[in-house]
Order: sequence, then structure tokens, then C-alpha cells
Amino acid sequence: SVVFAQWRKCVHRVRFSNSTSRFKKSKMFRFNVNGFVLISFCFCVAMSRVAENSRVKRTLQQDLSTCANVKPFFEMRNISVQSFDRPKGVVCGGQCCSGETEAALKMQGQKDFSALLRHNSRSIQGLLNSTATTLQSHVTALSNQSENKTHLLFSQIYQQMSILSKEPISMLYRDILQYIQLNSSQNLLSTTDVDVKTSVTRFFTELFPLVYHQIAKALAPDFSPDYKVCLKEIIKEIQPFGDIPRQLSQSLSKSLEATRLLLQAFDIGIEVLNTTDTLLTEDGGKGNVECHHALMKMTYCPKCLGLVGKEKPCSGYCLNVLRGCLTKYVAELDSPWNSYVEAIERLVIAIKQHNNEVGVNVDLVIRGLDTRISEAIMYAMEKEHEIDVRVKRACGPAKLLEVTEDPRVIATSTIPPNSVGNGSKRVASNFRIFPASPVNQLQQFLVSIAKSKGFYGNLADSLCRDESYAEPKDIHCWNGERIGEYTKTVVDSGISMQKYNPEVKPSIDLQHLDPRIANLADKLRHVHQMIIAALGAAGLPESDNFMQSDSADGSGSGGGPDILDDTDDADGRSGSGSGNGPIVTPNNPVNSGGGQTRVVNYNGSGTGRKHDPQHATPQEPAEVPRNDINENSGSKRYCDFTLTAYAISLVVSLTRY
Repeated sequence: SVVFAQWRKCVHRVRFSNSTSRFKKSKMFRFNVNGFVLISFCFCVAMSRVAENSRVKRTLQQDLSTCANVKPFFEMRNISVQSFDRPKGVVCGGQCCSGETEAALKMQGQKDFSALLRHNSRSIQGLLNSTATTLQSHVTALSNQSENKTHLLFSQIYQQMSILSKEPISMLYRDILQYIQLNSSQNLLSTTDVDVKTSVTRFFTELFPLVYHQIAKALAPDFSPDYKVCLKEIIKEIQPFGDIPRQLSQSLSKSLEATRLLLQAFDIGIEVLNTTDTLLTEDGGKGNVECHHALMKMTYCPKCLGLVGKEKPCSGYCLNVLRGCLTKYVAELDSPWNSYVEAIERLVIAIKQHNNEVGVNVDLVIRGLDTRISEAIMYAMEKEHEIDVRVKRACGPAKLLEVTEDPRVIATSTIPPNSVGNGSKRVASNFRIFPASPVNQLQQFLVSIAKSKGFYGNLADSLCRDESYAEPKDIHCWNGERIGEYTKTVVDSGISMQKYNPEVKPSIDLQHLDPRIANLADKLRHVHQMIIAALGAAGLPESDNFMQSDSADGSGSGGGPDILDDTDDADGRSGSGSGNGPIVTPNNPVNSGGGQTRVVNYNGSGTGRKHDPQHATPQEPAEVPRNDINENSGSKRYCDFTLTAYAISLVVSLTRY
């Protein structure tokens, strides 16, 4: 109003004042115009400052309200929201986070991501751990029950050997249990001090003097120490138990070795999962700084901006960040892990086979231990005359201990031969309580472990599919800058594609494998090699164990074997391919009777012998070339179709007419 009044006064003076000269009027007008401009400029500056202060005040109040909304989120993680007199953080640039706050959030992001990895692998670790516990507990219970049954066998059937046989029996089963016990202080896949074959040999060596005591029908409770030493030394020469000790040692050793190998494989799988889960929690030097920043930006920057609600990252944004962070760790583990799972599947299938074709079913072997021991004793009883002659020839007449009041003497009378068989039946009928075989648990394990193939290769995808961690789509989500749509390219998980990753740039040493990862990959490969070596060809699936003929060297889709029978020509079967694959007939099959496989190439591009129908033998009927069959069959079908169509059209025309 002051400016306006001054302006009106100036105009009034210019128009109506005639008392002054023209020069004075012009000078006064210029003075008033300049003053008006100056006053107007000052007025505009003042008003802009007032508006700015008002805007800052409103923004401050809004920021205070927005940061107050996310304050509980930070307090739950023991992170304080910044005061507004401190500069904003560099990564997020949000009004709610300072540089110190972002540093704390970066550490928290590493912990949260590690917890997410552990949660994702916990099911596999639990599966491996529970199956290992079930298997080890079953073998332990089975061994204890078998030991009790063997002691009962001797106490009821071989009574004179009962007392002296307790120690050898206990030592045998003690070695069995010790063999499957894994020492945590030792390296995984390490060998044990127990040799099962040696334990079985020692058991039968200790058992032979007791059995020969029955054969010699000695009245004294035991032989002299020198005579017992002689008996033990000649056991390899006379083989009183036949081939049973060798068979038993081989089957028991192989089955226990497979069981121990499976338990070790479970532990290695758990170790690999645990180690990879904790790799990102470690600082790891400069190579992980960008990854940690990307994780913090993806997870916590929305909170630093005061966003509440749909602040979860977009699916594509999550994939780019996690693939950039995980690729150098998981790229080298994917293939070894898949081979590890495949090897475990084969071993479990072999262990749970009822027919024990591969010879690694520890359940069947331990269940039959007492029976095999009884069979060995029965064999020696049947050969008692021959054994007695050979023992006396090598060690001389029996030398007995002096008869004393020995509390171990239970009976001095010999047991009638016919009572042995009846006693065995009685023991078998009265003592059949064995723990149930964990076949169902192993079958469920196979179903579950098969789903873990590709675990490392698809790790980022699995984490980003979790709706509690990321949005399932790329719209109305956090894209790294604001809530909106994620439009950047989502790169593949391959290590060579990470140079195109828009969120996490690969470190300089991306092509250099982390020694910790290399060690884990080597362990997984070692497990695979050891299992394949333990099972041999019998443990391989049919597809791996199938040996093709030497002549099956064709190319393309026609390089496989075609099995023909006498009805091929009548059926009019046809195929496609290069035609240089072998054709095997029933009269001359592959690997039958040492004969040669007949290979026929019909107008193919291969180098095989061309078939001549005139030189066909009576056992080898002449085949009609397949190309002729195809052409004739095709022409016949075409003619039939044409005639049928013509007849139908003729009938329709007549009907209309």
C-alpha cells in the first residue's frame, strides 16, 4: 500500500504540477520510477524468503511426521533415527538416515540376509541331520539286539562255549558300533582305526579253540595257553569254518563302509550349507562392499525415505541384487552339489534294497550275524573228524588245563548233535524282536533330497520368490529410487553375465575362485567319487550301465539301435534319421553267444555294409528297405484317402440332387 500511494503521488505531480519547469518534471519522474523499481525488488525478495521459510517449516513438520512413522522400525533394531541438524547419508539420501545410521543399517542388512540364507537352507540341513540320526540310531539298536541274540544263542545252544565266548562276541559288536561313530575332531571322510575284516577274523580266531574244545570232547574247561596259541596259528591253514568267515567279513565290511560313507556325506552336506550361509556375514574386504551397499539400499533405503507400506523390492530388482551378490559364491557349487545329491540318492537306494544286490544293506547283514556264526560252528562240527586229525598233526594231542573249581565251568557233558538244530529253531522263534527297518524314512528322504538339485543355481530365485522378502511383480514396488515400476534389464545368473548387472558391478577378482568355495566344491566332488567307487557298476542306474555296440556310431536322431521283429514289415512302421544306426534283430542280438551284431544301413549317410537281400541266410530273413515301406505305405494311404473323399462328395451331391 505504501508503494502504491507513492506511485499515485508521483503520477499526480507529473500531470497536474505546472508551477515547475519541464526539466524538473522529467527529473522528478525518473527519480520516482527508480525508487519504485527498488522498492518492488525488495518486496519480492522479502516475500520469497517468507515463502521459503513457510515451505521449510511445512517440510520439516512433514519429515518429522514421516520419520516418526518409521521410528519403531529402527528402534526394534536398536538403530536411532537421525536428528535433522545432521547431514543425510550418501547411499540412500533419505531424511531419516545419517551416514552413521546407514553404516549401522549396512551391518544389519548383512545379518538379516545371512538369516534369510540359513532359513532357506534349514530344511535341507534338517533333512540331512534327521536322516543321519535315524540311520545311526537304527544301526546302533540293531547291533545291540543282534549282540544279545548271539549271546542267547551261545547260552542256549553252545552252553560249554557260553562264558568264554562273551568277550569275543562283545569285541566284535563293539568294533561294529565304533566303526559307524563319527569323531567330530577328525576330518570328514577320514578313515577309522577299526578294520571290520580284521575284527571278524579275530572273532573266529578266538572262537576256534572253543569249538575244537567241543570237538575234542575235553573234560577240562579249557586248553592250555600254549595249545590255544597253536590252534589260533593254524586256523588259516585248516580253515575249520570253511569260507564263512571270509564271506561274513566281506559283507559286513562293505555294508558298514557304505553306512559310514553315507553318514559322512550327510555331515559334509551340512558343513557346505553352513559355510555358504555365513560367507556374506563376513566383511570379505573390498570385494563385498558394493554388494553390502546394494543389499542395504534394497532393504532399508525405503525406511530412510520414510516410506511405509509397499516398500518391498521389485522382483527384478531383487534378482539383480542377489545374483550380483551370490554368483561368485554359488556358481562353482551348483554342479558339485547336484553330483553330490545324485551320489547320495544312489547310495540310499542301494542300502535300502531288500535283495542286497549291491551288498551294502547293513540291516540284512547285521540281522543275520548270529545265523552266520551258528552256520560256521555247525560247519566245524560236521567236519570234526577231519579237523581233529589236522589239528593233532599240527599241534599234537590236546593239552588241557588242570581241573580246578572254576566258576566258569557250566557243564562238562557234550551236547547231542541233533539238539543243535532244534535249539537254533527255538532261539529263532523266541528272539525275533529287531527294530523296524527305516525304509519309509529313507524313501521320504529320497523324495525330499531330489528337490534340492539346483539349490545353489536357483538360490537367488528362491529367495526373491518369498513374498515376505520381495514383491512377486515389478509394479508398485521399491525399484531402488522410488515406489514404482522396475524397468532395468534382469541379467541371467551366469557368472559371465554379471558384468551387465545394473545393480551390483562384479569385483575385479570375480574370475578368481574363493579358496573357501573351492574347498567346499572339492569336498562335494570327493563324496561323489567315493560313493561311485564304493558302489561300482552295480550301483549305477541302467542308463549309465548300458553299453552300446561298437557299431553304434551313427549321427543324428537315427544313430540309436532299432529292434526289429518278424512283424515289422507287416506293421509298416517308419522312422526318421540319418539311417546309419545299427539295426539289431532277435536272431542276432547284441552280446549274445559271442556272435557278431548285424548292422544294416538303409540308404543312409554312414559307412556300414549295404544290405543285400539275395545273401540273406535262413535264420536271417531279408528285410525290405524302410524307404520303400514308407513310400508304398504313404502312397496306399494317400490313394485310400482320395477314394474315400471322392465317394463322400459323390454321396453328398446325389443327396442334394
